Amino acid sequence: MEYSELVKDFLDDAGGHLGVFDSALLSLEKNGYNNAVVQTILGPLHTLKGNSGMMGYESMKAYIHQVEEVLKKVVDGEVPIEQVIDALLDSANVIREVLQTIGKDPSANPDLTQNIFLIRERLKGPDGKTSRKEIDLSSYLGAKTETIKVDFKRFDDLLNLVGELVIYKTRLNQIETQMRGAIGNKSLSKELSGGLELMGKTIAGLQEGIMKARMLPVLHVFVKFPRMVRDLARLQEKEIDLVFEGEETELDKTVIDEIEEPLLHIIRNAVDHGIEEAGERAVKGKGHRGVITLSAAQESNYVIIRVRDDGRGIDFDRVRETAVSRGLIKSDEVPGKEELVSLIFAAGFTTKKETTEVSGRGIGLDVVSKNISKLNGQITVDSVPGKGTTFTIKLPLSLAIIPALMVEAGDEVYAVPMSAVDESIKVREEDIHIINNHEVIRFREKVIPVVRLDTFFNISGKRRNRFYLIILGRAEKRLAVAVDRLKGQQEIVIKPLDDTFGKSFGIAGASVLGDGRIVLIADVVAFWRETLGRRNGGIYEGDNFAPRVAAIHEREQEV
Repeated sequence: MEYSELVKDFLDDAGGHLGVFDSALLSLEKNGYNNAVVQTILGPLHTLKGNSGMMGYESMKAYIHQVEEVLKKVVDGEVPIEQVIDALLDSANVIREVLQTIGKDPSANPDLTQNIFLIRERLKGPDGKTSRKEIDLSSYLGAKTETIKVDFKRFDDLLNLVGELVIYKTRLNQIETQMRGAIGNKSLSKELSGGLELMGKTIAGLQEGIMKARMLPVLHVFVKFPRMVRDLARLQEKEIDLVFEGEETELDKTVIDEIEEPLLHIIRNAVDHGIEEAGERAVKGKGHRGVITLSAAQESNYVIIRVRDDGRGIDFDRVRETAVSRGLIKSDEVPGKEELVSLIFAAGFTTKKETTEVSGRGIGLDVVSKNISKLNGQITVDSVPGKGTTFTIKLPLSLAIIPALMVEAGDEVYAVPMSAVDESIKVREEDIHIINNHEVIRFREKVIPVVRLDTFFNISGKRRNRFYLIILGRAEKRLAVAVDRLKGQQEIVIKPLDDTFGKSFGIAGASVLGDGRIVLIADVVAFWRETLGRRNGGIYEGDNFAPRVAAIHEREQEV
């Protein structure tokens, strides 16, 4: 985002805060002191002060801080509102003039030292004077804005309507196909087909427009981390640069809101566990300043976000030792790199021996994994000891309209979010093995659990000898879901289930197909919970992933 765009956003936001300030001051002048009215001022002023500092307008930040001090004295009863109301009204004009100056010249940075001195003097007691400075009346109008603030729920309502249009359009296309053979008039059939095509293009354009209106650059999230990295680095006596790439990439606001916490934990981990101290980096021949790169890029209907550091990488020997000490794996087991990586996402898992205010509780990456799964996303980790670690997050552009794989189990049709699907394969019944009363399959040199969709949802029907497995990915783990048929991929509009249905385990929502049928959207997180809940089986223990790779391979040979 260009600096000029940031200035525009700052001025738009500041104008709103100033409007609240003006209205509250006029109310106080007319009706006298009212604590509730004063409280409505403090929030916007504090935000405006923070934004001013972020933009580099330090003098304005200091001035607003002084205005806050005046209001604090009013709230504490040290100064009556009548004594300072004129000074506060004048302060609003000072802020207004500064905003007008910045609007004309974004590089301007007015010095308010004299204004700060004056407001302090007026706080000492009434002098019978009020500001008589001539004011440009146009300043009260503010700058013309290119943006408007809209309640996000309105966009949700519009998107729901667009979703209905998409469903009706699909239905009309089906009717048109059926009528083509029934109507002998080819000219009329062609005209109907042309009209439906035009309507389809219009609906697609409307859908795209609404979706774009909901999109925000990931910079809105990225800009929250430089200060955090700086403070954490200083706390640990490290020198770290945070670099952005692809920050203009856009995501749906609902995804933007949910991705903040996972990124916070991953970046914090990079600072704490990844980047070495300057002395250690020097011994390794690295620059004394560590680098964390936060990047984003769009690939088809997904956004790929990566957090990459040039630190020490994951110490897999230490991960294994910690896993053994916690009983997650046996001391004689030799799990592979991917199995060890999956362990760092387990609840309570940490290689830190001491708990600090930054880390050591083992809750960070567990939260990351759960939150990414809720977003129908995937997370993978690639780490080279001594070189660094990269966390890659794959997310759908939107949570409202998503691509889904339509599958059949028995006579029922379900939708599985494509963002969770790695691939699908056709298998025979004899490819499935039983280990400790649980079904598994050997897939790409790994043994992964199998969940039958018909069993999971208690669907009756005759099982086929040949069927399909959908391979789901979550971090470094893999899981197979067995279905009877694959019906293809299509975009679906997610409709949340009404509260009257209660909690429906395994169901993330519903959608309506073009023929009017309702399909349920499978909650892939529930499949993982199903496998993680398989206790005493030797494959999984408790709520943590504990691969018994060696033992499984031996038993598979016996089967």
